[in-house]
Amino acid sequence: MRNFFTLYKRELSSLYYTPTGYIVMCVFLAVLGWVFWILVGILNLPQNVKLNEDVFSIMFGGTFFYWIILAGVTSALTMRLFAEERRSGTIELLSTAPVTDMQIVLSKYFSALTFLLLMWVPTIIYVMILGRFATVDYGVVFSGYVGTIFLCAMLTSLGLLMSSFTKSQFVSFVISFVLILMLFSLNFMQNIVSPFWRELYQYVSILEQFQDFPRGVIASRSVVYFLSLTILMLFCTVKSVESHKWR
Repeated sequence: MRNFFTLYKRELSSLYYTPTGYIVMCVFLAVLGWVFWILVGILNLPQNVKLNEDVFSIMFGGTFFYWIILAGVTSALTMRLFAEERRSGTIELLSTAPVTDMQIVLSKYFSALTFLLLMWVPTIIYVMILGRFATVDYGVVFSGYVGTIFLCAMLTSLGLLMSSFTKSQFVSFVISFVLILMLFSLNFMQNIVSPFWRELYQYVSILEQFQDFPRGVIASRSVVYFLSLTILMLFCTVKSVESHKWR
C-alpha cells in the first residue's frame, strides 16, 4: 500500500503542477457556471414559472453541455497518464521499480479521478445560491452527484485505457473523446435498429443508465453497470501495461 500511495501522490501532484490541469479546471467551471446561469434565467421567465422543472435535474445530464464537457475533461486529464510515460521512456523505469502493474494503473487512475471529482466541489456553491432564493430538491442534487461520480469513474477508466495504447497525448485525447461520444450516441440509435439490438443498445447506453440519477433515484442496475465497465477497463489497462514488457 505504501508504494501505491507514493505513486498516487506523485501522479496527483503532477496534475496540479502542470498548466493543463488548471486550464481544464477553469474551462470546466466556466462552462458549468454558464449553464447554471442560463438554466436559472430560463426557468424564471414568466412563461415558464409554472413548469415543474428542477434546475439540477436538468443540469445533471439534461443538457448537451454536461456530456460534452465531461467527454472533453476526462479525455484531457487522462491523455498524458501513460502516453507521456511511454513517449519519454520513463515507463521502462517505472516497470522496473518495486511496484506492480496494478499499483501503477490504480495510482494513475485514482489520481485523475480525484482531480476530476475535486473539480465538482465548487459547484456546491450553485446549490447554496439557489437554496437561498428558491426551493431545492436535495434528493435530486444528491443522486445527481452520486450518478456523476459513477459516470466520472467509468469515463476516467476509459481514458486511461486509451492512453495506455499510444505514445501520443493528442491521439489518446481524440480516441477517448470520440469513443465517449459514441457511447453517448448509442441511446439515439435505438430507433434505427431491430428490436433485439434495441434492447441491447438500451442496456449499454450511458444515457439510458444515467437517466434515473437526475430524477432522484439511485438504481442498483445503473450502479452495477458503471462499476462493471470501470473494473473491466481497469483490468484491460493492466493487461495493456503488462503487454508492453513483452514487446
